[in-house]
Amino acid sequence: MKKSGKKNSESCFVLRAAVAFALIAIAATEAQAISLNQYLEQVKTDSNSYKGSTTQAEGSNLESREADLLFTPKLFAEFNTGSDGKPSQPKMYDRVHTDTYSLGISQQFDFGLQGRLLYTATRTEFDNAGSAFSMTKYWDAVPKLELSLPVWGNGFGRTARANEDLIRQGNYAEQYQASYQSTAYLAQAEAAYWKLSAWADVVRIQETASKSANEILNYVERKRKMNLGENADVVQARALVEARGLELQIARNEQRESLRNFNRFLNKPATTPVDNLEPVPYAELEKITVPQARPGERYDVKATQAQLQTAKANAVIAKERNRPTLDIYSNYALNGRDDSYSEAMKNAGYTDTDTGYVGIRFNMPLNIGAASDAKSGADKSVKAAEYNREYALYAQEQDWINLTQNLSDARDNLVLLGRIEKAQKTKLDVENTRLRQGRTTTYQVLLFEQDYSGAALSRVKSAANILALQTQIKLYQASPEEGK
Repeated sequence: MKKSGKKNSESCFVLRAAVAFALIAIAATEAQAISLNQYLEQVKTDSNSYKGSTTQAEGSNLESREADLLFTPKLFAEFNTGSDGKPSQPKMYDRVHTDTYSLGISQQFDFGLQGRLLYTATRTEFDNAGSAFSMTKYWDAVPKLELSLPVWGNGFGRTARANEDLIRQGNYAEQYQASYQSTAYLAQAEAAYWKLSAWADVVRIQETASKSANEILNYVERKRKMNLGENADVVQARALVEARGLELQIARNEQRESLRNFNRFLNKPATTPVDNLEPVPYAELEKITVPQARPGERYDVKATQAQLQTAKANAVIAKERNRPTLDIYSNYALNGRDDSYSEAMKNAGYTDTDTGYVGIRFNMPLNIGAASDAKSGADKSVKAAEYNREYALYAQEQDWINLTQNLSDARDNLVLLGRIEKAQKTKLDVENTRLRQGRTTTYQVLLFEQDYSGAALSRVKSAANILALQTQIKLYQASPEEGK
């Protein structure tokens, strides 16, 4: 019986240990840090704003394929049926009925030629036809080729090619703008992540500084009660406590704001708690390499190039639309007729009954002044787009110079602030050693703690500034083949 009780006790111990280990594993899983990459992936998955801009970019890229349809063959078909009973003199029939079937292929070529190759079959039937009609019911089979070539307005396909550019480049411009929005959104999300992580350190440092200020106040109040200190020291210490309390409150408010901003990128409730973010990599930030060459153009700048091409295409269309038109055209058809459809088709294979002609069409606007103004307006629109493009390139270069210089300065500042923090920490450690040796006062140690907290706080904010600047570099990663 004793052995059995011992075994049961051991089994219970093993069971409790397993449960404890399971709880520890669950707690460890729940406390696992949310990495930056995990956060950004959640943003891509959960943010409607990001999904909206990326979907818009994908849609605009696909819509640009509409330009490919301008110069591709098109299949067309037509059927109509009807009758005509209008009187004729002399009267030869009461009414004629017709059924017409057409099937063909048309294409516009980029050099301006427009062509149609079609086959038309028409069934004709006369009611109460007179004796003059050898056939009162028959089929007409007509294979036909139609060609037209503009040589002045829209000469040799200028408008058609401009329409192609207008569709393609207009969609590229929308794609680049949407891509810029999604890229900037991810950069803002990354900055929000690091700010929340950094402000956890800021709050911790401010809490330490506030605690130290209260200890200073308690120290000088004890000294005054023992008539070993001045009342002015107490007033000054209370002012320090109030100042540190305000700074702590501001830090906590900014931390809550950072949390709301953090959750906004995830479409979560503003106050959803977040724990265990990646710590700010202070040592790595002191060693960052600032890129000298710009990795690529920003998407918003690439959009100005597409907008320039769109303006040029619009100008071509406006100019060609208001020019005189001179078109050369020709039609050629073979003709077959018989009361049998199959015989009519056979007869349409001979050239002795063919039909062919060529011609020209001319059209010119008579309001020459309006046409000239429209052309001038189109040229000014192109010039405006060129100005916008040139300024965008200039502004991008200036932004890059400012970004890299600010990043370099911030890195150097972080290095110096790190040294200052270490110096303040060393000074504080030395003063603590002197305190233990009875060679200084607690008040002096508390003052040094304030100096150390201030140096640490400056270092945290400098690191947060570097992380925010680094996210801006990602705006310049646009691929030159994007949208091509």
